Amino acid sequence: MIRIFHLNQKDLPEKIIYFFIILLPITLVTGPFLPDLSVSLITLLFIYISFKKKLYSYYQNIFSKIFGIFFILLLVVSLLSIDPIISLKKTIVYFRFWIFALAVWYTFSIKKDLVKYLIISFTFIFIILILDGYIQFFLKKNIFGWPMEGSRISSLFKDELILGSYLSRLLPIFFAMLIYNKFERKIYNYLLFFIIFVGVETLIFLSGERLAFFYVNFSSLFLILAMKNYKLFRGLSILISFIFIIFLINLYPKSTDRIINKTVSQLEISTDSGWKGLVPKNIFSIEHHNLYKSSFRMFNDHKISGVGPRMFRHLCVEEKYYIWEGCSSHPHNTYVQLLAETGLILFIFFIGIFFVIFFVITKHLFCKYIYKKIIFNDFQLCLLSAILISIWPFTPTGGFFNNWLNIIYFFPVGFFLSSINDNKG
Repeated sequence: MIRIFHLNQKDLPEKIIYFFIILLPITLVTGPFLPDLSVSLITLLFIYISFKKKLYSYYQNIFSKIFGIFFILLLVVSLLSIDPIISLKKTIVYFRFWIFALAVWYTFSIKKDLVKYLIISFTFIFIILILDGYIQFFLKKNIFGWPMEGSRISSLFKDELILGSYLSRLLPIFFAMLIYNKFERKIYNYLLFFIIFVGVETLIFLSGERLAFFYVNFSSLFLILAMKNYKLFRGLSILISFIFIIFLINLYPKSTDRIINKTVSQLEISTDSGWKGLVPKNIFSIEHHNLYKSSFRMFNDHKISGVGPRMFRHLCVEEKYYIWEGCSSHPHNTYVQLLAETGLILFIFFIGIFFVIFFVITKHLFCKYIYKKIIFNDFQLCLLSAILISIWPFTPTGGFFNNWLNIIYFFPVGFFLSSINDNKG
């Protein structure tokens, strides 16, 4: 990383942005404060650079215009909120995530070695998490003496059970960086990264996070089907991971119980009453089911603009919206949250974005297998996989306005924008 500091003094803003992007995989592990501070600083610096160097094209492309419309609509529904002050406090600075994505695009365009240093950053933090996670698994305490959360591995996230979420969301981005760098074509690099993939995927299972386990396998299957190269490498890592998981099941049945048995019980699926018994009585779980019922009640009262961003947590305690175990900070599904808090205005807009992305991915798969043509390269497909995980509608999710999650959501967007705008040939 020494070369980072060899930039001219006049390039200090670029130097700082470059440095904080490289450290982002590491700062995300420290909690919400440092990554949010980093993104806010990157945003301010890139706005400064944009005016200084007249980088207006970054704000005039079709993607920036689409986000601009989304942000304006977000402000409108905030003004129409039951409590505009609460909503505006959160939404008025939401634009910084898009500026952050543009900053990643710009930095990647002028400094292609950004990928090399990001690989170092990813490799470092993944190895630390793998080692620490397994130490906590076998010794019941991690390297800092932090115990497991019940039967769950949390590693460096302490009492936050988001280890699997972090790993599953960042793994496709890490894979994209490796593909762009072509693994540096050295056998020991392949071996190192193979160990990382197996270690990460196994650790996700041991974390007991069912959604993360779904994400990592969903993205892996998609990439194996869609990619041109490295399919064997990715497929073998998945195969070895599952063999290792089967071995660990006998040592650690609690994760199996949570991922499989508890899922069946939460959905209230019965196998004793014929095929009708296979239909779940609840969506994901009774807790999620009640949250969604509460959300739809809010939507029915405020169909067009919703109750307002961040208002679910304040209204779900009211008698007409409260359902047993139906109150939380958010409904735990992005689309349900948008429906309740922003109404049809932003729900239709956002689900339209999902279907556009889903359409282009489907088109890629169709063209690959029917016409033997490729629309996206492997680097872009990995980034699309990370983006698709973020906007997938049929799973429980974190809050739409969660800063930590939005940083992860917009991180691959910057690289994808660069890949389709700077390398069209």
